Parts: sequence; C-alpha cells; structure tokens
Amino acid sequence: MYKLIIPFALALSACGAQAQDVEPNVTGTWVNERGSSVTFAEAGGLLSGHYNTQLGSPDPATHFPLTGFREGDQLTFTVNFKGYGSLTSWTGQMSEDTDGAYIRTLWHLTRDVPDAEEEDDLWSSIIAGPAEFRRVTVKPSK
Repeated sequence: MYKLIIPFALALSACGAQAQDVEPNVTGTWVNERGSSVTFAEAGGLLSGHYNTQLGSPDPATHFPLTGFREGDQLTFTVNFKGYGSLTSWTGQMSEDTDGAYIRTLWHLTRDVPDAEEEDDLWSSIIAGPAEFRRVTVKPSK
C-alpha cells in the first residue's frame, strides 16, 4: 500500500494557513486596557520577561516573571503570581491596525482552592477573559 505524502507548504495552503514573510517583533513593553503591562524578550521563539498587574492586591511595581513561546504571529505566555495564589496564561495573535501593533489574547487564571474545598469549588477557581495589549512606543525627546 502506498502512502500519499503532501508537501508541508501545500498542506498549510490547503488548510488556509499562510507563511509569514517577516517575523513579527514582540520584544518590548505592551499595555492592556486595564493598565497592566507585559515586557517581552525573545530568543529563538522562546519568550521571557515580566508582567506588572494593576489588578488585585499585588503592588503595581512588582515584576512577576513570565515564560512563553512565539510562533509566527501567535504567542502564549504564563505568569506565576507567586505569593498571591494564582497562575495566569495568555494565548493570542499579533496584528496591526491604524493605531499600531497589538496582541489580542484570551487568558485563563487559576487560583488555589484549599484541598478540603476542592470537590465543591474546583471549577470556580478557573476564570477566563479577553485582553488586548498595545505596544508602548517611546517618543523621541526634543
């Protein structure tokens, strides 16, 4: 029996995906609609950096480390809000409009539920929502 092998580029074309001509640059600082910021560094598709939240009880100046991945214009990253009992992951895609570059994401946050309460409360420990990050641009000084 013969196997039909479809070249990778043809398979991508058939499912609607398009090759990226220019790799997007995610490096730098981005701010979401709630004022929280994320600062990315990238090496070979691996993301590192930190997140500053403007929500909840952490001091807004606290830098929470992040780790993640970028593939083309898609990215995902996770932050451990160590000491505050939650982890959050964002997954999304970069794009650009007349206002500039942005990253549109969906996030999932899980908070720790005490073991004795897990049977009744575990699903309520996971929440989700959208977030859109805009690149912070530094205007040259005169």
